[in-house]
Amino acid sequence: MVDDYPKEIVIKDGTVLILRPVVREDEEALNKFFFQIPEEERWFRRQKLTNPEILHQWIEALDYKRIMPIIAVNPETGYIVANLTLLFPTSPSVSHVAHLRIMIHPWYRHQRLGGLMILDGGRLAAGLGVEKLIAEFIVGVEEAAIAAALKLDFYQAAVLKDYVRDPEGRYRDLLIMVKDLHKEWGDF
Repeated sequence: MVDDYPKEIVIKDGTVLILRPVVREDEEALNKFFFQIPEEERWFRRQKLTNPEILHQWIEALDYKRIMPIIAVNPETGYIVANLTLLFPTSPSVSHVAHLRIMIHPWYRHQRLGGLMILDGGRLAAGLGVEKLIAEFIVGVEEAAIAAALKLDFYQAAVLKDYVRDPEGRYRDLLIMVKDLHKEWGDF
């Protein structure tokens, strides 16, 4: 399935972007990208990839069997404008599940890029035998991403009340959404 990349997509405003897996040479561009995500959103990420040491360790340990990071690159500027990551558990009991995380550069939001990347991630995951995509969102922070997930038939599986804290120390709910995948692509 990784052989299907790179591939072109066209977002709402007509901009052509290239989707492809992250490679080690993307480290500097990824660092720039992560710093362009608003601090309020970066705060909730499980890894602080704006720390150059952590990003370096992360990229050096890339293993597409455990984690598949797909980026959208603007070929005119060379900038990374979005990142979708599929995380695959190593336990056989949950080998049919992948966790999905997505970040879109603020300038590229409301261009259907998130939806296109989630569709692509769903195709990739289904091709690898994944039956369920799990996505986590911070209620009150990631409303656009939640709306995109709902349009793609993700459903609310759980809400963990007061699960995370924001930079001011206020508790926020974590919304867990699930998308059931099928071997046939027609489910999207």
